[in-house]
Parts: sequence; structure tokens; C-alpha cells
Amino acid sequence: MCGPETPSNLPRVGARVDFYSSSTRQPLGNLLFHNPSTPSSSSATHVRFSSPSSGSACSSRSSSPVPSKKDDEDVLVSIHVSGDMSKPIRESGLLQQFFLPSTSIEAHYEVALREKLSLVVGIGIIGRRVSMTRGDEVLADGIIGFNALPESMASL
Repeated sequence: MCGPETPSNLPRVGARVDFYSSSTRQPLGNLLFHNPSTPSSSSATHVRFSSPSSGSACSSRSSSPVPSKKDDEDVLVSIHVSGDMSKPIRESGLLQQFFLPSTSIEAHYEVALREKLSLVVGIGIIGRRVSMTRGDEVLADGIIGFNALPESMASL
């Protein structure tokens, strides 16, 4: 994986992908795959989308799973088999998909996943490409990486 080295003594809190607009390369937000009841778990039971433009309000839908049916404006989140960003998305394979309401990409939004996702390299989702699409339009994509608490928060 690319990016800064993360000290192994920091507690891991799920996995995260940062999204950048496919057209403008501006930050669109991030997805955090995590287990709220066991933050250091190696599997995720929930997904939280956070937009950089939203305030601190969080819409939580943890009592119902991520929608499996598409409404007209919903955003399709696809976890791909490959993490190769140089390939077109259609050539990246497909591991899993789910929908987020279109309004979620303008705020903080959290839902329970239909099934647990493994947060490990290889057989899990770490290092895989994730894309967000609406209809035929690719909104953004990125690579899933480990998410750790900053040192200042790890000691709390």
C-alpha cells in the first residue's frame, strides 16, 4: 500500500477509502468500514460516509441495512477485485456492491451492512478499489486502506 507509514502500536479502527471526484479530482468524502461495538475488529458491520462539505450532523440508519435496491438517484458503491487504479473500472472485477441514498453524499450517513466485510489484505477488502457511480456516471473512486486513530487520540 502507498501512503505514510502507520505505526503498528496505533489502534486500528476499521478501514477507510477517500474519494476524489473523477472529473475535478476534488475531495468528495470518505467511507469508513467499521464495527461500532468492537472498533479493533478485523471485520466491518457498518459503513459511514462523510462528506467534506457537511457539518457535524450524522444521519444514522443502523437499524436497517444498506439498501439493496436502487432508487433513481441512489449512489452505487462497488468494491472491486483489483486495486489497480490504472485500469478502467469495468476491468477491475467486482467483489461486492451496495447502494447509498443520493442525499448521503451531501452529509454524514451511516448504515449497517447486510453482511460482514473482512478488513484484511488478500481475502478482505484492504487494498481494493472502490467506485461510486450514479447511473452511468462515475462520481469517484479510491483504494481502501487501514484506518488508525491518531497518536493523540490513541492514548485517551
